[in-house]
Amino acid sequence: MVRKASFREIYFYIVCLAALIIFIVGLVMLFNGIIDYIRPTTYTTQANIEPMFKGQDQNLTQEEINKLVEEEINNSINIEKNRAFKDLLRGGLLVVIAIPLFAFHWRKAQAMWRISLEVKDTD
Repeated sequence: MVRKASFREIYFYIVCLAALIIFIVGLVMLFNGIIDYIRPTTYTTQANIEPMFKGQDQNLTQEEINKLVEEEINNSINIEKNRAFKDLLRGGLLVVIAIPLFAFHWRKAQAMWRISLEVKDTD
């Protein structure tokens, strides 16, 4: 005889699948956040910014321009670190949510499986 799965049991397995997907996405976000926080990627370089300050009609010395460029680069790095930290928190939150979601629904699905097997055996 073929065992029939109830709609409720199928629902529990679908939620388990969704929890696994959420867990994997959370792990990817978590690892990307960690990597981006440790080594932030910024496309702001001295060669990109320096012409902006030299082109203005300001009488800035090279030392002042270098200081402004360095501040701009540091601001860009801080923005990237903040974004990476937020991704890290989002990923961690997804992982924390997915684990109990999966565990609860998996236990329920397995309990329903055992119940249906017991009912089948008594028939």
